[in-house]
Amino acid sequence: MREQATRTGRRSRKGIACATVLACVLGMGCLAWGCAPSTAPDNADGTTEAPAAEASATVASDGYVDQMAGSGFPTEGRFVDGVTALPGFYLNSEENAANAEANQPRRYTDRNGFTVQPVPADDRGFNITYLDADNRGCTSCHTLENALMSLPTYHRLIFFGYPTEQSYANCIACHSETYQGENFLAEAIHTSHMKSAMFQSQNGTCSSCHYSDIKTGDMKRWDDVKYNVMHGISDVDAAEAKAEISYDQTTITPAENRVFKTVKDEPAEWLVDDNDIDPTIYENWTISIDGDCENPVTMTLPEMVEKFGTVKQVMKMDCTINGVGQATIMQSEVEGIPVSKIIEFARPKAGANILSPISPDGYNYAQMPIDWMIDNDAIIVTKMDGETLPPSQGYPCMLWLYNTSGGNFVKRIGNLTFMTLPEEDLNNQLYLGEFADDATGVAYSKPNSGVLNYPTGVVLTGSEASPVHLEGFADAWNEPIKKLEFSFDHGKTWQTLDTPNNDSKFWTYWRMDFTPPEAGTYLLNIRTTSVAPDGSDHVSQYDTQFMFTVE
Repeated sequence: MREQATRTGRRSRKGIACATVLACVLGMGCLAWGCAPSTAPDNADGTTEAPAAEASATVASDGYVDQMAGSGFPTEGRFVDGVTALPGFYLNSEENAANAEANQPRRYTDRNGFTVQPVPADDRGFNITYLDADNRGCTSCHTLENALMSLPTYHRLIFFGYPTEQSYANCIACHSETYQGENFLAEAIHTSHMKSAMFQSQNGTCSSCHYSDIKTGDMKRWDDVKYNVMHGISDVDAAEAKAEISYDQTTITPAENRVFKTVKDEPAEWLVDDNDIDPTIYENWTISIDGDCENPVTMTLPEMVEKFGTVKQVMKMDCTINGVGQATIMQSEVEGIPVSKIIEFARPKAGANILSPISPDGYNYAQMPIDWMIDNDAIIVTKMDGETLPPSQGYPCMLWLYNTSGGNFVKRIGNLTFMTLPEEDLNNQLYLGEFADDATGVAYSKPNSGVLNYPTGVVLTGSEASPVHLEGFADAWNEPIKKLEFSFDHGKTWQTLDTPNNDSKFWTYWRMDFTPPEAGTYLLNIRTTSVAPDGSDHVSQYDTQFMFTVE
């Protein structure tokens, strides 16, 4: 868990009262929900405010009146009678400057060694003083990885290889109503936070995670709106930005940037040490070809290689849950046994229409149509980028195929089982990145894009600041990317990168060089368009947003 910077002279202000809107919706007050009561902020002289019942006495004796008395402003009589003293007492420039200095956003060094500032600096300190922005959102308290490892029940873990910060956006697909049932994510998060000792010790409230939209009355996720409500971000018109942008579909993910996801076995049984590959595991690993086929057989991997041969293919792996702007994606040159050859040898029975790769940990969700696996060149991977498949990637074998979400990429296959299902059930376990966002009912992150070489909020200096070099991806699983649009002014103007003849088998890897006109904080919005199966444009419902500060 990353170190959280401490702001000298200020205590955490997560104790902002729960928004009235949410309290009305829930039909209960903040404390009934388990929120910790707010702690009054320290006074200028270091004392703590008294409870409301003693407020009048406190005002008469604490530093507020003394401060005014020392300034020459009258402390008795009518306020209006002291108007002539205001020019020497109440100075806007001094108030604003003092506030901004006292409320500089925190900075920290993340686990990848980058300096990160999640909140822009602004002249009046509005983001810290009034929005309390440094104390809001998931990663103001913890990383998502740390939160998952701290859960009271087992949860599979995902670690990014690229230095992008992982957020709740990676939770939405699996925990959507379409997958897990009504309000599953909200119920789990609200309950676990409200009874969390850490959340209570930091005076966490509803406002820690949510933003009350005054215009609509809605309680929105803070992380969804933060870049649109915080001050201090410099806008640049697209015509002035003149970013240099290019793309290709051949870029390979370096080994150190590959995404990692655990299997469901006990941790002691995981194979994760890429420096310690036991060759006997590969030599003795068996796969049972069974179910609704005429020629069931059990073979070792070496026997299958000898019988069916191997092929090399450049392939992407875009995880089913890859949220907006996230980095659960990679592309590699893989080598393995063609599944089409196995299907031909096994001779599926008449009517058999499903082939399910099953791992020893019981993962059998990937029940895919036989024709889909043939059409999308499924292979049982045994090598990656010319080397033995690493243990962290599923050694000794893993299924890969084109145009399909990573949820169908089964590690450590033990069975290839042929099945016969009703026609209406054929695509039930074929994941194509189409999980809906409960808030809108629309596919959450299809199409998707993200920045891969920096975490959002990164602070860049020297040669990294001029020009700023950004690299990232766009992908829509089985849909080709039509274009990418980039904006540096909160979506008012856009610079378009067309991607003609795009192939959905591979990711779209883009590169950008942008020279900021001056030091400050900038926001990059990315809007992605893919081509739906019916030929229509499929536009991302959420822009990817990436913020950075240059000095």
